[in-house]
Amino acid sequence: MKVTSMKAIKILSTVAVLSALFVSMTAKADMVTDAHGNVGYDTAAECDAAVASGTARFYTPFTHKAPLKRKGEVKVQTATLKDMGEQYARGACDVGVGRRMGREGVSTVLQGKFIPFSPEMPVNVYTDKSGSAVRITMAQCDNWFSGSAPRPVALVSAPVASAPVSTVEEEVAPVVAPAAPAFAAKPYVFGTLGALRAGTKATYAGPQNIYGVSNDNDTRFAGQVGFGTQFNDWLGAELFYTGSAPHKFDSTAYLGNTTNSDLKTAVDKGWIAGTQNYVNETQQHTYGARLTLGKNLTDKFRLFAKGGVAGTTMKIEEVTGGQSSNSSPNLINSTVQSGLNSVNGAVKNKLKGQKGTFARATAGIGATYNLNDKLAVRGDYDHYFKKNYDHNGHTYTAKGKHYVGVGIQYNFR
Repeated sequence: MKVTSMKAIKILSTVAVLSALFVSMTAKADMVTDAHGNVGYDTAAECDAAVASGTARFYTPFTHKAPLKRKGEVKVQTATLKDMGEQYARGACDVGVGRRMGREGVSTVLQGKFIPFSPEMPVNVYTDKSGSAVRITMAQCDNWFSGSAPRPVALVSAPVASAPVSTVEEEVAPVVAPAAPAFAAKPYVFGTLGALRAGTKATYAGPQNIYGVSNDNDTRFAGQVGFGTQFNDWLGAELFYTGSAPHKFDSTAYLGNTTNSDLKTAVDKGWIAGTQNYVNETQQHTYGARLTLGKNLTDKFRLFAKGGVAGTTMKIEEVTGGQSSNSSPNLINSTVQSGLNSVNGAVKNKLKGQKGTFARATAGIGATYNLNDKLAVRGDYDHYFKKNYDHNGHTYTAKGKHYVGVGIQYNFR
């Protein structure tokens, strides 16, 4: 009898060890892990239990996608999962779904599994025209949950039912959650490099009763920097500065009208040219403010129009030229040469330092292409409308300017 009992004990012990090993292997098989370290459970109860015990590894998105509104959705805001109501105080255990309607779900290995989501996880909250939340997605990647909102973590002691997977793509069921927070302004900075085409036109009185004209255009390397804020999906505002390398404008002084009789005789007889040509090296600085109005044409590409006012300062920094060509150098006496030098010096002194500051309207178009949530490639075209202004009793015209540039925009939110 004793031998039989000992054999029975050994058999029972072996069975117990094998049973424990089987249970352990089964428990591990109930949890799967994808290539990014995210996990899923076979049942909602197992997922809930893992969250309750503190052993759950919450889902971490690994792609970046901008929000994409669907039919009936007017706005999208960012919040955390716990902001969606008390039911999400412990997070969510939602069944994984695949790609649909242009957005991903989760890795293939996690589809159909229950995945734990942290209550701190950022989410996109889509609202309708009444301000009611109608859909929630993962903020970083805009990935789908199984329905219009994820399944909240249930108390472990309560009966747990698996959340049905939504198969309706065009109709979106309302989310049982408080209204989403008000849209927060999104600030950004930007900088572009390109070219600025500018022009000037003027008629002015010079020394010794001569007169001159300036009517020229020039294109130079330029750049623009600025700060902006996007108030909502459509409207924004920007402050900006545009600067360029000095533009070089041609101007001409006519000596035929001079009161210097020696110069006039030399011009009339063809000893010296009747015109003196100068190059005015002009520095320009433009500061402005404008509104932007645009639309996201895709989840990455945005096109917008711009309109506002800009203040421009134009200053002639340097004047060169004024050397007359002549056909009879031997006929130019010292008096004529001295007079010519005197006039050239006087004209240069009159032009150099000329400065005008004035306001002008500006309009343009721009576009951005998102590289990720923070960084975008930006392109700009700006037109500054022509402006007449008075300076020292003379009327000048700053012709319309055109700026084209490409650069980077950094979004703070």
